[in-house]
Amino acid sequence: KMLNDLKDFNNEISKEGIPAFGMGLGINTDTVVVGNMGSDQRFDYTCLGDGVNLASRLEGQSKPYGVKIVIGPKTADAIKDRYQIAELDLLAVKGKTEGVKVYTVGKTVAHMHYEYLKEYYRGSWSDAIRWAKMMINNDDVTIKHYYELMIERMEEGLPANWDGVYRATSK
Repeated sequence: KMLNDLKDFNNEISKEGIPAFGMGLGINTDTVVVGNMGSDQRFDYTCLGDGVNLASRLEGQSKPYGVKIVIGPKTADAIKDRYQIAELDLLAVKGKTEGVKVYTVGKTVAHMHYEYLKEYYRGSWSDAIRWAKMMINNDDVTIKHYYELMIERMEEGLPANWDGVYRATSK
């Protein structure tokens, strides 16, 4: 709904010659603390916890992955029967050392995407690139820009300490 509303908004402002706005979403499901917090000097209704921090970091990864929505593993599990989801990566967000599988809402060709991920995770990046290129050329795939960006990343070369976890350097 937010993305559709943004499209409508951008259509309206384009009539006035104003450049379009972009938006990425990070969605994560977890236990958090929510409520009024603070002191007499500063008081705010807020949400705190690792789950909130991960959602924020996922939002920041929407552009590097070339998708509008990046979702955490619990969210992906909760929606997998209602939406087509695709695993993007095993990502250690900035400030964390342990990787978490991240996903998006989008259409792939399941068996080809599985082969791509298998080769990517094990560090066989030339084979992963081959699979990614096949996905880009497939009319059924809706996340083509993701594969283009991942090919760029892989063409930069396999890190010496590759363990299947991509470590983000930006928020």
